[in-house]
Amino acid sequence: MDKNVWSEFLEHNWQIVQDNWLYIVIGLVLLLVILKIVRTLVKWLIVIVVIAGLLVYSGISFEQVGKVVTQAKDDAINKVQSEALNMMIKEGKNAKYTSNGDGTFTVTSSNLEVKGPFEGDKVKVWFQGMSLGEWSMSDTVKKYIESAKDLAAVQQPQSP
Repeated sequence: MDKNVWSEFLEHNWQIVQDNWLYIVIGLVLLLVILKIVRTLVKWLIVIVVIAGLLVYSGISFEQVGKVVTQAKDDAINKVQSEALNMMIKEGKNAKYTSNGDGTFTVTSSNLEVKGPFEGDKVKVWFQGMSLGEWSMSDTVKKYIESAKDLAAVQQPQSP
């Protein structure tokens, strides 16, 4: 995650926390008491209401929280995509190319699966079983597919 986002978030809200520290402590103690005493779904509803009240009262807007969550999500997606691209480079020479009967192809390796149409510019990518969505055909993706095609052509027996 980007440390600048968190530091900016804390810088902006630190004065609010200092001004309202007593209410925040009371709210946290109240949460602990609720968690200790109440043992049902009602407990979690009360906890959510108290947390929402603390957020609203402290001046932290849901927009700011949403910004931090969105930034964290984007950072995680970028990291996974980067890791998948690195795997494509490493596993290209061991990838298996399969031509499907419906005008599409599939390239698989130990960590990756790429599916797409023969003439398309988009492919669907799975990394360790998790869908990463539809990607444009970047140079790395094209190289991964071509490497698997070349390997499949070499392994195919030649007819006399």
